Parts: sequence; structure tokens; C-alpha cells
Amino acid sequence: MSDKARALTKKQLETLKNKLIEEKNGLVFSDQVNASNIELSKPEGSDEVEQSITDYTNSHLLRFRNREVFYAKKIDKALKKFEMDEFGLCSDCGEWIRFERLLARPTAEMCIQCKEESERDESNSFTGRQSKSLGKVLDLTGMMA
Repeated sequence: MSDKARALTKKQLETLKNKLIEEKNGLVFSDQVNASNIELSKPEGSDEVEQSITDYTNSHLLRFRNREVFYAKKIDKALKKFEMDEFGLCSDCGEWIRFERLLARPTAEMCIQCKEESERDESNSFTGRQSKSLGKVLDLTGMMA
């Protein structure tokens, strides 16, 4: 571990943990929307306009739900770090992440310097870009053909 003087205080840790729990409890779609309660097939007697509206609504509900599921996983990962006494450590350089950054983004895994460097590397790399929300590598080389 790095310089203890920059480590988070017990009060700061408690504040951040409570914030994570509040955010997880505030998720709207995680318990409300799942594949079983979204009608993905064409309703009986509906016309093309009604089907379009249903498709549009379902698409957005699924998108919002998927984003929340992804964020809930990040929150769970951050809460797990509390149990292992690793919360607040940068996953890249091992230094302490500043309290102000964690207060703004409690699921942050990198200090601001490492995150900025990572984003610069990502923006400068044409191949191997990653989706920020899903963590998947995007293949942009096939688009050039």
C-alpha cells in the first residue's frame, strides 16, 4: 500500500459506502423490468403504429435495464472492495484515489491521472477501442472495407 497520509479516513469510507448503498437502492429498473414482463411479440390486433410504439418502448426499457444491471455490478464490486480493505486504491498504479473523485464517482477504480492516461490511449488507438459501458472491444477495421 502507498502513503498512509493519503488514505481515506473512516468517516470518508463510511460516507462513500453509504453513497454506494443509496445508489444501489435507488436503481429504478433492476427489479421492475425483466424479459418476462416485457411483451416482445406483436400484440393481437395491433397495427403497425402500435407495434412500432411497443417496439420503441421495449427497446428503451431493455436499454435502461441493461445499463442499471451493469451499474449494479460496478456497485457490488466496489462494496466487495470494502470487505477486502482495498476500496479507494487505484487498480492501475496502486495509489490512493482522492476522496473528491470517489465522492463524485464512487465506483471509480482508477485515480484521475491513470484514468486520463487510459482515455488518451483509448482515443489514440483506432483498433482495439472498447465500449465504455460494456467493456467489449470494438472492431472498427471491418468498417473500412
